[in-house]
Amino acid sequence: MEDRQHERRRHFRGKARPGRVVPVKFRGDADAEWVRADTRNIGVGGAFIVSQLVQPIGSLVTVELTLPDTDQTFSLPAVVRWASVDGMGVQFMGVDVDVLLELNDYFATLTA
Repeated sequence: MEDRQHERRRHFRGKARPGRVVPVKFRGDADAEWVRADTRNIGVGGAFIVSQLVQPIGSLVTVELTLPDTDQTFSLPAVVRWASVDGMGVQFMGVDVDVLLELNDYFATLTA
């Protein structure tokens, strides 16, 4: 538990959004099949993705989500920062500021 808390402190991912469920899909390699999942919480810095198919800590993944109000799809590069039996915490990396602002606006509309 202490390692996970330390990892969270070292890698800021924005304010947690507990209870905010967003359908996403993710994959580790460009050639890999997409895995459909939901988030348990999500913010502009990262998300907890609920999945039985957990990627190793430190691995790079691509998370894709579509905003229902615009049907715009975002492809977000991320790194797995921690994992548990029911999913993994990812930190979004190198996302354009305009995309972050649009995602932040959308996340603010979600209710816990």
